Amino acid sequence: MRKIAIMTGTRADYGLLRNLIAQVAAEPKATLQLIVTGTHLSAAHGSTVSEIYADGFEPAAEVAIWGESSASIDAAIETGEAVAAFARVLNDLKPDVVVVLGDRLEAFAMATAATVLLIPVAHIHGGELTLGAMDDALRHSITKLSYLHFVTTEEHRDRVLQLGEEPQRVFNFGAPVLDAIANLQLLSREELEHKFGVRFGEKTVMMTFHPAAFDVAPAQVLIDELLAALEAVSAAGPAGAGVSTASGTTGAPTATGTVQLIITGTNNDIGSAEVRAAIAKFVTTHADRVSYVESFGQLGYLSMMKQVDVVAGNSSSTVLEAPIFGVPSVLIGNRQEGRPMGDSVLKPEAQRAEILAALQQALSDEFRARAAAAKSPFGEPGFAAKATKVLVEIDLPQPPKKKFWENK
Repeated sequence: MRKIAIMTGTRADYGLLRNLIAQVAAEPKATLQLIVTGTHLSAAHGSTVSEIYADGFEPAAEVAIWGESSASIDAAIETGEAVAAFARVLNDLKPDVVVVLGDRLEAFAMATAATVLLIPVAHIHGGELTLGAMDDALRHSITKLSYLHFVTTEEHRDRVLQLGEEPQRVFNFGAPVLDAIANLQLLSREELEHKFGVRFGEKTVMMTFHPAAFDVAPAQVLIDELLAALEAVSAAGPAGAGVSTASGTTGAPTATGTVQLIITGTNNDIGSAEVRAAIAKFVTTHADRVSYVESFGQLGYLSMMKQVDVVAGNSSSTVLEAPIFGVPSVLIGNRQEGRPMGDSVLKPEAQRAEILAALQQALSDEFRARAAAAKSPFGEPGFAAKATKVLVEIDLPQPPKKKFWENK
């Protein structure tokens, strides 16, 4: 019986991992060891561990690692403490393999602890680029700490091979989110309104924004520019709106219907406190046209994605989930720079007038038709079943020694 530990640290990665977790739990040749950590255990981020229990999963361990500060010094210290905490958990559980996803600090800490304990690591979403954040350094480090790799495109597979990983340990099974979209019974607009208290307008924009270490401007500046553009488009409707600048107002406001805004909570990365404060003030000031939901959960978020007219901000959902649904995206800053972007994604300069123009373009019938016809580069559903088969059947040598593959 192979013991497979899967770590989830945020609402976002749980949404991507849920089908894999369920597949491993149902696999007769495997024992699931679910490790819950990160913002799942934070009241400020919605205590999303409750969603995991509601789905019928019993964590093998809950590991609180983050405090309330979003300062870089605290993040560095807490990452070191997380390595120690995860080492103790892994020493108790003694899994045969540990699964981590993405590029967050908790994934890096878990991969570090597992490597020192000679436990093979399986990494999902390696080989990607996000040039606007420190994610690249963490993601590529996790790749080198990992024994197995589940990538989402051939381009990402090539990048993992460039890092010296052997081809027989690198698998392209497409994006995990495709399983979620294929398997979930999405909520209707009426169900979303009732469950979350959100309001839809003639047109609706959903915004998610996270701070990024290497962005084009400080997070406080970017969120202010984005909120100003959202304020303008919601005040005047989708066809035309003026926006205040240093030299006055650009454009001629033309009210052609209501645009409601739906804003979700930010993560706990460095700079998140300032972003959260700006959003809170905006929501309070514009309560008549803004709905705020800290966390929709996977079902709620994907259901919202299908119902809204535009997705704005800098979440990975602007370039991954939104194109899959054929929904236009307005991407702010360079947090997602380096990821594949389809024809449904607009990337304006990070200034309010340019963001407003992009929002208006995205809300147009012409661009919405273009987005609906765009193709996603992330493969087909089936990730969870294929990855589970590999995790159960592949030989895992002990210790998990690797050769550096010379890609000549």
